[in-house]
Amino acid sequence: MREFQERMQMLLKDDYENFAEALKKDDVKALYLNLRKENAKNILNQQFITKHPYVSAGYYYDEKHYHPGRSPYFLAGLYYIQEPSAMLVAEKLPIEENDYVLDMCAAPGGKSCMVANKLGKQGLLIANDINLSRAKVLSENIERFAIEQAVVTSTDPKRFEKILPGFFDKIILDAPCSGEGMFRSKDLAKETWSLEKVKECALIQKRLIDTAYKLLKPGGLLMYSTCTYSIEENEDNVRYALEHYPMELMPLDHQGGMSEGVDMPEAIRCYPHRYQGEGQFMALLKKRDDEDKHKYKSIKPKISHEALNIVTKFYQDNLNVNVPAHLYENNGHIYKIMPQFPDLGKIQILRRGLYLGEVRKNYFIPSYSLALSLKKEDFKHYYDFPNDSEEIKKWIHGEALPARNGKGFGGILVDGYPLSFYKESNAIKNLFPKGLRR
Repeated sequence: MREFQERMQMLLKDDYENFAEALKKDDVKALYLNLRKENAKNILNQQFITKHPYVSAGYYYDEKHYHPGRSPYFLAGLYYIQEPSAMLVAEKLPIEENDYVLDMCAAPGGKSCMVANKLGKQGLLIANDINLSRAKVLSENIERFAIEQAVVTSTDPKRFEKILPGFFDKIILDAPCSGEGMFRSKDLAKETWSLEKVKECALIQKRLIDTAYKLLKPGGLLMYSTCTYSIEENEDNVRYALEHYPMELMPLDHQGGMSEGVDMPEAIRCYPHRYQGEGQFMALLKKRDDEDKHKYKSIKPKISHEALNIVTKFYQDNLNVNVPAHLYENNGHIYKIMPQFPDLGKIQILRRGLYLGEVRKNYFIPSYSLALSLKKEDFKHYYDFPNDSEEIKKWIHGEALPARNGKGFGGILVDGYPLSFYKESNAIKNLFPKGLRR
């Protein structure tokens, strides 16, 4: 670690001791609300939260007294727990409702879910991670937020170049990095750091910038970010993009505690002794509007007549909403897709829109994500319990509840927010996902 300390001393000069002292303190915790959930702020413990001054739906919380990750509200998708500096990346990317957005290295999903907060029904998000195990975690977080406009993929982003050149309005490249900005919160980041790793990451990041440029529409925006301090991985890579491609650096708004980039006032650096969060770098690049546009294939709805009848009957019997217009069936698994979803060919897709559930023989098993996408009034039958009730504790544990003379499917709600489906006959059968049970 001596090399790291010497490098930071050269970077921060007289301010280094304040930085070193900040690394000895506990990291800070934060969350942001799912804006698809009405009045979600009301479920937060107001005694232990503080509004994030620069993130519209963000809040700091006191981890010593408040543990939102353990709450049923978390499982109901009411908020996402994310490091507060990392929140700035998606917050400062100017998303418009109908944008097509790529999150190139998206796991675990904090930036993707925040982007989805801003997208409208005509927008599209492709959230990708090259590592399959990380992509599965990404898919789970997209599921918990019940995002309809998202496709989750696991591939080398370079494979998109032939399929989707010039396709995206906005791209987030939160690049894999040496992780210096996470030394306070993650011991593994310190243990695996080396100068050689810095150089290796810088090379990988350049290749990802190459791909991001090719995937951007003319006039599109690239948000390049890392959670590291090294100039090689940050400003040097931004200069690489500017030297090799017709791009321009856009100024980012510097708010309280945010530092300028090194010889790059348009960029932002976050240091833990100046800003209430961990280390972060971000720079916004615009692709010049000087290229021809391309045409793309869209995925077409695909569902068998038999499966459609089964899904339709489930909706008619159990829900107060119509069957979605665009459905896609894959081995009995039914997705609600958006008409603008592109055909990704042979790229591995983990989630292609909102997963509704599975058709089995002559009946339909509704999904967790379908439940979380609904509102209380969308269920014909439901049971609504307080978040601290014994019923909710048993439900999250995976237990069935005593029957109450009802039949068929309905929703289990926690203080009015859907948590999962149930099926009632002789008992209220638990359909809460086994992998999430506690």
